[in-house]
Amino acid sequence: MAVNKVNEKRKFHRLRNGVKVIYKFMGVIGERKDDVVDIGQGGIRLLLKEKTNPGILLELGVSLPQDPSLFFALAKVVWQAEKRKLSSDKKLYYETGVEFLTMDMQHKMLMIDYIHNRLKKERPV
Repeated sequence: MAVNKVNEKRKFHRLRNGVKVIYKFMGVIGERKDDVVDIGQGGIRLLLKEKTNPGILLELGVSLPQDPSLFFALAKVVWQAEKRKLSSDKKLYYETGVEFLTMDMQHKMLMIDYIHNRLKKERPV
């Protein structure tokens, strides 16, 4: 029996749940808060209510469970689902992948530690 293998393009593992993000489109007034699907060292997958294009810059405020204060990062939209999807709470959204561009080293290390520790707990060796 043949098994189809999916080519994984991500460089880093992803985690679901636990992270909160607020964001704003660069140069646009007003912050938004939508659901985080997953997060990795290289970026975040969000559920956005609006359609956007790859390359659009986002200012992110990220909060990790072990440190609920926000830290900030600059990111860019890399991809977005072409069609809107209906979530379990009956809201329409676009699944959107964003890549981190800049983040201060202290918070990057905090995020990497959080991801590493969660993965260790979820996938014991």
